[in-house]
Amino acid sequence: MNSFRQRVRSVAHQGLRWFVRLRMWVAVGFLVAFAVYEVKRAYKTELPGLPRVVWQDLVDWKDDAVMGKSYLEKSAEELKAEADGDNVFAMYVYALRRTTRLPEEFRIGPEDPKVAQEYYEKAAQKGFARAQAVMALYLHRNLGGTADLVKAKAFAEQAAAQKDPLGIRVLADILLEEAKSTPGGNTSIELKGCLLLIKAADRGNRGAMRKLGDLTAEGRVGFTDERGQPILVQNFAQALAYYEQAALMRDYDSCKLLAMAYEENRIAPVDYVKAYAWNLIAAQLAPKGDTPADLKKMQDQLIRTKDLADRMSAGDLTAAQNLAR
Repeated sequence: MNSFRQRVRSVAHQGLRWFVRLRMWVAVGFLVAFAVYEVKRAYKTELPGLPRVVWQDLVDWKDDAVMGKSYLEKSAEELKAEADGDNVFAMYVYALRRTTRLPEEFRIGPEDPKVAQEYYEKAAQKGFARAQAVMALYLHRNLGGTADLVKAKAFAEQAAAQKDPLGIRVLADILLEEAKSTPGGNTSIELKGCLLLIKAADRGNRGAMRKLGDLTAEGRVGFTDERGQPILVQNFAQALAYYEQAALMRDYDSCKLLAMAYEENRIAPVDYVKAYAWNLIAAQLAPKGDTPADLKKMQDQLIRTKDLADRMSAGDLTAAQNLAR
């Protein structure tokens, strides 16, 4: 009996010694497991994909800290001095901050398209692809007060050569306009523009996605890709898919087109729930400027949303609000 008690005491003593030795590791292990669980829950991903999303988050944070936020938070004088001192990225950011493309807290003074265009052009002349694409857009759409289609096309070609999605999209728009302005049309130029639109959409340009939705809704006969496969054949379902891709990237015009499609039986059956949902989102994305055009867009959007609500049951209205959310 005594030997049994001694054995039990010995085992308990050894167990206690091991517990004292390992308690720090047990505590650390518990904290690590809990931290991994919390991170997994925050990122809404499974364990195998967790390292990738955390690494991407760190890369994005580094890019923001080094390439973006520091320039966005600099004073106007400091940023302009860097831009005038031949810093290409500073030129681009200074131009961007003189527009309404950024949230108000990052803007420098009132919008000044001419100053913005001046510094975009400086960065473009230095070979900065996104600045070349923006300059092509400015000169093509006369955003800075000067239209020059020849220079616009040259800048767009330079940006497209560097695989910039906006540059590819602007070049596509220019080619499509050239094709339309040719007497009788020019199908070879039009096809080239359409293929560039597809490339821009594949690289995430929402304007290209919206334009492809328009072209697919209209339909093009005899157009094929490099492998001889038909493209842009009239397909309403595909057109809606293009609009939805762009709308989910917060494209205001695509949201409006989707709302109209479901409300007016254009390329989709009437569905007031979807029409109301997309109208709600369009109202949130409508330009918030003080210009008469922006105010009219907001007012029109609110009127359409209210008109739809008056024609819907309470249940459908709730379903539409949930769908928009």
